[in-house]
Amino acid sequence: MPPLITPKALARTYNHPSKDPWTAVELYREAATKPDDWGAQRVASAINSDQSNDFEGISRSEVRAWVDDDSKPDAARAVDVARELGWDADGWTDTTEALAELVIGVYAFGSIVTENYVPSWSPDDPDSQGAIEDALTWAGVGYQHVERDGDAQADEIRPGQQSTKLGRVLVVAGAPMGDKNADSVHGLPDWVADAPMVLKLNLAVILVRGRGTEYEGKGTRTIQTDRGPQYFRDVARLIEDVTGETATASEHGVTISAAAVRELGLLRPTH
Repeated sequence: MPPLITPKALARTYNHPSKDPWTAVELYREAATKPDDWGAQRVASAINSDQSNDFEGISRSEVRAWVDDDSKPDAARAVDVARELGWDADGWTDTTEALAELVIGVYAFGSIVTENYVPSWSPDDPDSQGAIEDALTWAGVGYQHVERDGDAQADEIRPGQQSTKLGRVLVVAGAPMGDKNADSVHGLPDWVADAPMVLKLNLAVILVRGRGTEYEGKGTRTIQTDRGPQYFRDVARLIEDVTGETATASEHGVTISAAAVRELGLLRPTH
């Protein structure tokens, strides 16, 4: 499968005052190849005269902070962190599977702040909480709990470090950002259909356990929330794919049969 994220897409979640953020990352990398004792003017001149790159008209001021002050574009820092932690791996690894679970966790009971990309999750059962904590650990960032005083909702789980960078990665991988409703959530990410079956099972469990409504004396569960109809079709298809049992999508939700709930390992024993 293609990677969940690409360095270029991650870089473009940032803003740059004068050029495409990915171009700024490439320019920074080019400048970083020049000798340490060169000043900004000499570096800019060398880049402009090098026929092997696509840069031209680069001014001293564009590279001065990187060369003279040893700074680095925020987008370049994020790209480097993604590489170091394996977030941009080409294929399914323990790390990218953890990212996938965090993305689906955002759909189920999480959020990503529009202004700063900080992600958080508020599961209301211990198993879902443990799944998010494990995924954050496998993603290489750890986790922290943030109490919500006076709030009836569960406490938040947030990354222990690299919060905004992880949030940007999750958005690039398909997690919704900001308010989740029928206008902003139209379906699950395309990569869900091609994920390994074991991972797809974990994703289905996250959704049903985290969002499914239980009924007294019945094994069936329903997921009803403000989402677009394609989202419900995608969720039902995922559940049926991993369980071989019935999940029915409507315009307003998904009904999961007791047999499907049982196959997901979520059917509570009756006494």
